[in-house]
Parts: sequence; structure tokens; C-alpha cells
Amino acid sequence: MSGRLYTKTNQLILDAAVIAVSLFLAYAIRYDGSIPHDRVLQLLIVVPIVTAGRLLAFLLFGIERIPWRHISIRDVFRIGEAQLSWTLILLALRYAPIARLHLVQLPIGVIVVEFLLSLSGVLGIRMLRRCMYEAREISQSGTAARSRRLLLVGAGRAGARVAKEMALHPSVRIVGFLDDDRSKTGCVIAGAKVLGPVGMLAELAQKQAMDEILVCIPPESRGSFNRFAALLEKLPITSKFVPTIDEIIESKDGLHLSVAPANGASNGNGNGFHAREKAARDAGPRKSEIRGKKILITGGAGFIGSNLAERLAGANEIVLLDRTFHDQPVQFTSLRSNSSVRIVEQDILDGGSIESLARNAEIVIHAAAIVGVGRVCSHPRETLETNFSGTSRILKALERNTRLERFLYFSTSEVFGVNSFRVQENAPSLVGPAVEARWSYAIAKLAGEHLVQAYYRQAGTPVVTVRPFNVFGPRRLGAHAVKSFILSALMGNPIEVHGDGSQIRSWCFISDFCDALIEMMARPEAIGQDFNIGNPANTLTVLQLAQQVAEMTRTSSEIQFSGHPFPDIEIRVPSLAKASAILDYKPVFDITRGLEATIDWYQEHLPFFEPQLAKAAANL
Repeated sequence: MSGRLYTKTNQLILDAAVIAVSLFLAYAIRYDGSIPHDRVLQLLIVVPIVTAGRLLAFLLFGIERIPWRHISIRDVFRIGEAQLSWTLILLALRYAPIARLHLVQLPIGVIVVEFLLSLSGVLGIRMLRRCMYEAREISQSGTAARSRRLLLVGAGRAGARVAKEMALHPSVRIVGFLDDDRSKTGCVIAGAKVLGPVGMLAELAQKQAMDEILVCIPPESRGSFNRFAALLEKLPITSKFVPTIDEIIESKDGLHLSVAPANGASNGNGNGFHAREKAARDAGPRKSEIRGKKILITGGAGFIGSNLAERLAGANEIVLLDRTFHDQPVQFTSLRSNSSVRIVEQDILDGGSIESLARNAEIVIHAAAIVGVGRVCSHPRETLETNFSGTSRILKALERNTRLERFLYFSTSEVFGVNSFRVQENAPSLVGPAVEARWSYAIAKLAGEHLVQAYYRQAGTPVVTVRPFNVFGPRRLGAHAVKSFILSALMGNPIEVHGDGSQIRSWCFISDFCDALIEMMARPEAIGQDFNIGNPANTLTVLQLAQQVAEMTRTSSEIQFSGHPFPDIEIRVPSLAKASAILDYKPVFDITRGLEATIDWYQEHLPFFEPQLAKAAANL
């Protein structure tokens, strides 16, 4: 249809015609199709009055300035307001002195019905114009040789707007939405179905169900999507973040919201998903990929093991080995329902399938260990046996593995003793005396380091050793300062700091730590090396950490000091010189952003922790 038809004059004539016809139909309805003679005369008199009044109301409300082809929900309300205003005037005139003249005394039924009919009519012709315009745009654009399949994440207002816009592009097909709001699953929003939670992302990617991902999540909701960030990073699919109006306005240096690196793989590992954070990642070193590998992760139900598994599961076959998967961090992921992930519940010291699993793996991440100062001190023998003998068992099984590409061994920063400031990998080990049970953990890990290096030197086993420095983030369940402070603050309980709080730590966010682990698995130059991994930029005293948690949670909880039942580490800060040179490792999460994502997660899952906290409080 020619665009000339929709001039301002023609639109005015159409509106007038709709109003006049609506008034005639209102009279016909009021009088059951047989309008009395006196009312016919009245109709002829009031038609120009009512029509002129409605058109004047349109003019005063700016309705005529709204292009019909772009009518929106907000415009519908504006038209309704204009129509209602004139209807109220008609009702007022009916009871005014001038209304005593029979010819201008409109029946109330006619006024109401005319309002409804004229409102429906003017909205109807505008919606028809919009539909015709959109159909013409699609037909003029032609049909693409192959439609791009888009998956939208976030079925809120932002997602609905994007779906409506994308529906106009013939080169795009909306696969559907993913949204963690279970009540939306199965709903159709803006013509696209909500397929399920974000955890389905890996499954859909494996089925090659989409070509691109658009993330339609407002900034205030992005902090709770730490799990989703890991899912994005492991997928070989382009991912883009749709900016909000506020982000567009506030951005001074341009928006850098795409999370696709040069090689086309998704690179969305920023929790909080801030635009500048994305820009920092895009500007950093190119990230390596692990694809098509058979990977065994011991301690796979734990905090680090499950986070790393999420990053790898989309493009690899994963075996998670752990003594139990009940009430472990893995339960907060979709790994157990992932077809590319196999769960093996078994103690690493037991016989059975461990040897066969190790022999068939191409990459082994050995993260299984007895951890936590309290547990270590209570079970020093079990700690030594599990942490050293378990490592020995795995390495012996790997002697017959001709396919092994990497063995990643988890040691600990505690091998450097109570004072380790900017400690480098070649610094001497300073493990405490045997009479202090807490050092059984460090000595077992240190012995494991020597064993791993012996296998490298004698058997050529492709080993890498990592020493984590205070890794934190969502889903950490064991004893940990960050978890303890956040839960206490959220519950309104006192925030307990051991000692005087002057102990110094460098806090490394889990996503940064997993970045380093993937580089260790991917880079040949990492073989035979050991790496201290943390984030010296996030160096705080324990007291400062507690104060920042209290401030960010806006809690009324007081900070209380208590004696530490075990020997403590005074200072723990790594040097990243070696990791930077060999792995191009550069952490990007500052302490504030890391804590934001972590606090959001604990807040969301507070009901899971409440029984534990109540039990602990009852035992005090």
C-alpha cells in the first residue's frame, strides 16, 4: 500500500469517519436498530459536534503527531486518555443548562457505547496500519539464504522488546527464551516460547539449536548470574549483551558489550556483566579453549571442581569423581542433568573404577582433598592419607595412560608458611612443626608436589601444579571467611573475626581462577611448571573484608573478635609474574564486583543455609 495514503490529512479524515460511524452505531444499538425520528434529527446535529470534539482532544493530547505505523502500548493509553476526556465532557454537557434542549441531550447509553466503539475503531485502524507496515518491511527485505537462530536469555521486559524487534527481521529466527523463573517456563512471550532455565544452555548448544545468544538482562539482575557467566564462556557460540538505555546514556567510551572473542567463542565470564568489565576482557589476552577432550575431575562435586566443570562441559566429556555429591556445590549447577557429564560417587582411596577412569582420560584435574582447617586438625591422619595417597594412586594409574595430555595437581599456598608476601613459585617451603595438626594439610600437599615432579622428570608425565590463594565466589559451602561473613551479615548475626583481624589475604574470584586453570591445560609451555594463582590487587586484612561485607550487605550486624583455635597464616599474597609471563594471566574481578556476585548468590540461596546457621547458633 502506498505511503501517500497515510498523510496527516488522510489520517484526520479516517479518524473523523470512524468517530461518525461509531456514533451512528451507538444510536442504532441504543434503539435496537430503529432510531426514532426525533433522535435521527439529534444524530445529524451532534455528529459534527462529537467528531470535532474528539479530533480536538486528539490535537490537545498530541495524538495526531504519533505515526500510525509505530503505535505502541504507551500510545494506546494516550489515545484512551484523549477519548475519555471528551466522553467526560459529553457527560457533563448532558446535565448542563444547555442540555435542556432535547436535540442535544444525548442518552447516557449512546455516550458510553460511542466511546467504546470510537476508541476501538481508532486503535484498530492504527494497529492495522502497523501490521501492514511491518509486513511490507519483511517482504521488501527479502528472505535470507539461511536464517540466524537466536536464543534470548532473560524473558523480562528487555527480552520481550528484543523479541518483538527481531521478529521483523527475515534473516533471524527466535529459538526461544531461557529464564530461571520457573513460572515462565512454557509461556509464550512476544511470540517466543520460554524453553526453561539458563542451565539448559549447554544442552541446547550441544544440539546446535542456536547460532547466537542475546543476553537481555538488566544490570540490577546480572549479579546473580555467575553460573550463567561460566556457561557462556565455555560455548563456541557468539554471545552479545543487549545494553539498557541507562547503559547507553552513561557510557562515555562507547559500549563494549559483545562477549565474543576473535575466534568466535563466547567469552562471557564476568559476573555482574558490567560494560567496562566486558571491555577489559575483550582487550586482554586471547583466551584458550579446551574442546573434544575426555576430562576427569577428582573432587568434582566441590567449589572449584564444579565451577571448572561448568566451563568445560559444553564441548568435552566430563567425569566428576567425589566421595559424595549430596549437599555439595555441584547441586547448584545443571551438571548432574548434563548428558556430557558422568557422575562417579566414590572415595579416591577406594579401588574400583578410579584406575580405569584415569587411564581413559586425556586431561586429569586432581582437586580432591580434605580441606578446611577445622576438619584437617580434627582428622590429620585422614588428611595425610587422602591428600598424598590419593595423588599417588591417580599417578600410578596414569603410568599406563598413553593418551594423557595434562595432569593438573592442586597444591596449596600454605606450603609457604605463615608469611608469604608477593611470594614467587621458587620461594622456599616453610611448613610448620608436626605437633601442630593444621600443617598436616600443607605437608601432604607439598609431598604431592614432589611426587608430581618426580613423575614429570622420570616418566615424562605432562604435569602442572597450581597453588590457589584464597579463592572465593558463589557456591562455596565449606568453612571460608567470605562465606561466614556474608551469611552472618545477611542473617543479622554478629560477624565473627578470628584474632584481631590484621591477617592479610589476597582474594581471587572463582572466574579468574578458572581462567588460569584453562590456560594451564591448554598451553604446552605450562607443562612441568608450578603456578601461584590469586589476585594481589584484592589484598585486604580480614577485618577490612568483614567491614566491606557489612557495608555492602547494609547489615546491622556487629563485628566481633574471637580467639582462633588453630595457628593462623599472617600474610598470604602471591606474585603473578610467572603466571602472567607463561599463561598471560591477568585477573579482572576487583573485590567489590566479586563480592557483589557472591552476596547476591548467598542471598538467593539463604534458605539452604538457614538450618545450618540455626544449628550452629544453638550449639554456642
